[in-house]
Amino acid sequence: MSIVFQNVTKKVRLGAVKLTYEGLNLNIPADSRMALLGRNEAGLEVIANLICAADAPDFGRVTRDHSVSWPIPSSQFIARHLPLVANARFVARLYEADEETYLAQLDEVGKLSEWFDVKVDECPRDIRSAFCVLAGICLPFDQYLLTGLGPKGSRDRVIEQLEDRAGGSGLLLIGSDVKSAQVLCTEAYVFDKGRATFFNDMEAAAEAFSEVEAVEAGDEDFMGGDPELENLVNVDFF
Repeated sequence: MSIVFQNVTKKVRLGAVKLTYEGLNLNIPADSRMALLGRNEAGLEVIANLICAADAPDFGRVTRDHSVSWPIPSSQFIARHLPLVANARFVARLYEADEETYLAQLDEVGKLSEWFDVKVDECPRDIRSAFCVLAGICLPFDQYLLTGLGPKGSRDRVIEQLEDRAGGSGLLLIGSDVKSAQVLCTEAYVFDKGRATFFNDMEAAAEAFSEVEAVEAGDEDFMGGDPELENLVNVDFF
């Protein structure tokens, strides 16, 4: 079982981020612990949406034959005017999980029961953040797609819970958090300028990504912070 990108072309238009992936080929086995590393300029949000079938390629195919989580810890599904427990029950029903068992898991892992009857808007920020992470981790997916691990102070606990709960499931960490990727993942794709390079060694992947960061930081210095020059570079001619 795998997620496979076959000769994918996709335009990325996210604010100032403008690039096009052409002929992109990825193979992400369901049981792998894979990192997709890239700076904001790589437009990995679009890649995550393609993986989750929330978007479609302009050309080519993306196939998956196993269950994949939504991009954790996305909060797009949360109804902020409703209590935490109502949101949790909605997620459980959506993924055909037993509601009471799911609520018990959320409380066991995150000690959230005292906040269940509180509207999301009225919950402390750390509680909202914990819920967004745990809502996905407490469901049985073949592969967990992670775009973040929550606040820095809780990342060690989240990593511990992932190790305990993911079991034989795969992990897919997307973003620029190299340190967490080195802890959780064994292989990676590094994205740069519309291309993805595969590494089966995380040390080599981290080194390659640091080189990408250094080059792009140099490009930013070349602009000298001149907004007019940056606007010229970001013009979309298509």
